[in-house]
Amino acid sequence: MLLDMADKKLPFFDVSKARGPRSGPDVGKSKPVKTSGKSPSQPMSVSLLITRIKGALSDAFPKRISVVGELSNFKLHTSGHMYFRLKDANAAIDAAMFRSSASKLKFRPTDGMEVVVTGRVDVYDARGQLQLYAESMTPKGEGALELAFRQLKEKLEKEGLFDPEKKKPIPAIPRALGLVTSPTGAAVRDIRRTLARRWPGAEVYLVPTLVQGEGAAESVAQGVRLLDANAGKFGIDTIIVSRGGGSMEDLWAFNEEVVARAIFAASVPVISGVGHEVDVTISDLVADVRAATPTAAAELAVPDKNEIARHIEHLSGRLRSRVLHEYRAASAGLDAIGRSVVFRDPMSRLRSFIQRIDELGHRLRASVGESLSLRRKLLEPIAHRLAALHPARLHERAKGQIEKLKSRLRWALGARSKRAGDKLSQIQRRLEARHPRIALNLAKQRVDGMARQLEALSYRSVLKRGFNVTRGPDGQIIRSVKDAKIGELVETQLFDGEFTSQVKQVGKTKRQSPKKAAKKTKKTDDNPTLFD
Repeated sequence: MLLDMADKKLPFFDVSKARGPRSGPDVGKSKPVKTSGKSPSQPMSVSLLITRIKGALSDAFPKRISVVGELSNFKLHTSGHMYFRLKDANAAIDAAMFRSSASKLKFRPTDGMEVVVTGRVDVYDARGQLQLYAESMTPKGEGALELAFRQLKEKLEKEGLFDPEKKKPIPAIPRALGLVTSPTGAAVRDIRRTLARRWPGAEVYLVPTLVQGEGAAESVAQGVRLLDANAGKFGIDTIIVSRGGGSMEDLWAFNEEVVARAIFAASVPVISGVGHEVDVTISDLVADVRAATPTAAAELAVPDKNEIARHIEHLSGRLRSRVLHEYRAASAGLDAIGRSVVFRDPMSRLRSFIQRIDELGHRLRASVGESLSLRRKLLEPIAHRLAALHPARLHERAKGQIEKLKSRLRWALGARSKRAGDKLSQIQRRLEARHPRIALNLAKQRVDGMARQLEALSYRSVLKRGFNVTRGPDGQIIRSVKDAKIGELVETQLFDGEFTSQVKQVGKTKRQSPKKAAKKTKKTDDNPTLFD
């Protein structure tokens, strides 16, 4: 009940009305203090003042009052207590709601929300602060359940729990179904009756749960998790979460966040059939398929056996027609084969193939012969070019080029040597003119060079190379056979000694001319073959 202070024209608290006769200890009543005529009273302590104020408030206000205002500075403490300010256009008051009351709220208070708070007014002793202790809170203008539904819907929608792309398809013919509902409600009877009528072959595993009241949401969520965890063991292909119709308070267990997250986390497709067609719950939005009623959920979960039978009959008729058509076509083809020439005389086709093979063999041999002739003609110029590149021919050409290069090199070296000698002579002359010692050294080098040259030109050097000198009896060198006489003693001088011999015969040595020798050697190399 909202207490309107302005209409009753009461002050914030009236001490005269707050005090009255009461039995037992008087917490808010001060004891009379003996005073002298000059001093009105003894000063009171702060604790006593707060105690008297609290007593006055207790007498001035009923135990529970309702106040409407706007929430501000809202804080949810880790302990679960709520602290906020309740204000209007002209005033504000601090308020608190302890965890025992806050845990019962269906919605999430936020700053700026206009609410109706029911509780009691008291003073916070530690600060001497007037405070409203709230025991319940409801949104103004819309119910707490409607607000809580809207807030949770917005939160889960932002997280993607309603995303159509994340919804799983329902199996067309399930092996087994999981059912989360009350074992005694009308919903379970409707579902069982529908399943037995439409598809009696499906196994149904019922997890009895609370669907209304305290602990119902956790019971439903636990049932969904239990069926999903054992889906592989029992072959469960679809889970149905259901209950019959009722008010929004009756269906509130299916609007809890714990149920929504259990349905979204399930790996098995979930069908939600809660309430009537006009009822929409959070579980309907999160589930893979929403059914208007529990009966509709059962119809969506399994096919109709009569429709399946009609479909099978239709397919059987089509199959029979198709088989008959294929049989007739195969029979016609077989008859055509029986009337064909190949079937009457199978060897005729074989003889044609043999003749064709002979013709192809003849054509192949002729083609190979022509190809070989063509390749020979193409290879003849290559063979001539290879003969020209024979190593013997290449050796002759290389030898002639080397001789030419040697001659050019000798001329080049001679010219260089002469130029170098001239330069050295000039330098030598300049050095001799400048320094006697250098001139002396150069003279020694020149003398040594001339000595080496004399030594090289001496006949003794020739003797070292294997030649000899023959002298006649008169000591003269015999340079021609004309100077030698038969029976005459001659002396032959070698590198390391000499010996005396007697001339037995005198004649000219017959030697083959170089041109004839060259012709003989060239004759063998005129026509080298490819493999010489």
